[in-house]
Amino acid sequence: MTINRLALSFVFALPLSAGAAVGTVHKDFSAAGITQLAVRSVDGDISIAAGAAGTIGADMTYDAEKCELTAETRGKTVFLEAKRKKRWQFFSFGSKDEPCAKFAIKAPAGMDLNPVTVSGALKVDGVNGPVTGKTVSGDAAVSGSAGLSLTTVSGNLEFSGAAGKIYLKTTSGDISGDISSSEDVQARSVSGEISLKVLKPAAKGVFSLETVSGNVKLVFPKGAKAAATFHSVSGDQSNNIINDPAAGLKINVKTTSGDLALNAQ
Repeated sequence: MTINRLALSFVFALPLSAGAAVGTVHKDFSAAGITQLAVRSVDGDISIAAGAAGTIGADMTYDAEKCELTAETRGKTVFLEAKRKKRWQFFSFGSKDEPCAKFAIKAPAGMDLNPVTVSGALKVDGVNGPVTGKTVSGDAAVSGSAGLSLTTVSGNLEFSGAAGKIYLKTTSGDISGDISSSEDVQARSVSGEISLKVLKPAAKGVFSLETVSGNVKLVFPKGAKAAATFHSVSGDQSNNIINDPAAGLKINVKTTSGDLALNAQ
C-alpha cells in the first residue's frame, strides 16, 4: 500500500507569525488510481469543489498547539484527518475557540467523496460524483452529485442537482433540495421539515418520506403520475398530482403531526 504521509515534523515547521499557533499547509496528491477522497474533522468546516482532472489539492488550516493532521494515500483513497491532541480533547465541544482544523479541497469531477465532521459544516460544489457525508451538529450543502447520502443530528441538509440513489436523514434539522433524476429517494426526520422538488418527470421509482412532527412537501412537474399513499395522524394533507395505482412511480409519505403536501406545478 502506498503511503504519502504529511509528517508531523513538517506540520510544526510551518512559517507562522510570531506568537501565532494557526497556519495553513497545502498538499497535492496525484489522482491517478485514486477513486475516493475521505476527510475527517472534529469541529472544522470541510469544503470540496471541482478541480483539475489529475490532482487532489488540499489547503489545511489548523491550530498546531491543539491539532494533529494526517494526509496520506491508503490504497485507492486519499485520507485527510484532523484530530485534537489528547490534552485538548475535553475542550473540543461547546468551545468558542477557533476550530482545530478546516479543509478547503479541490478534487477531480466524479470523485467518490466521504466527508465527516462533528460540529463543522460540509460543503460540496460541482464534483458530480457519489457523496456520502455525515455531521452531528453541522449543516451540509451539496451541489451536483451522482448518488447522495447525507446524515446529521441537528444540522440542516441542503442539496441541488442530485441524481442517482438519494438517502437523507436528520433528527431535528431540515431537509431541502432539488432532484435532477432519481428512482430511489429516502428522507427521514423527527422534528425537521422535508421539502423536495423533482426537476424532471419520473416515470418510475420509489420516493419514501417520513417525519414525526415535521411538515413534508414534495413537488413534481405538471402532469406527473404516481401511486401515492399518505399517512398522517393529525396533520393536514393536500395532493394535486394524478394518483394512478398502476403508475411506475411509487410515493409513500408518513408523518404523525406534520402536514403533507404533494404538488405538481
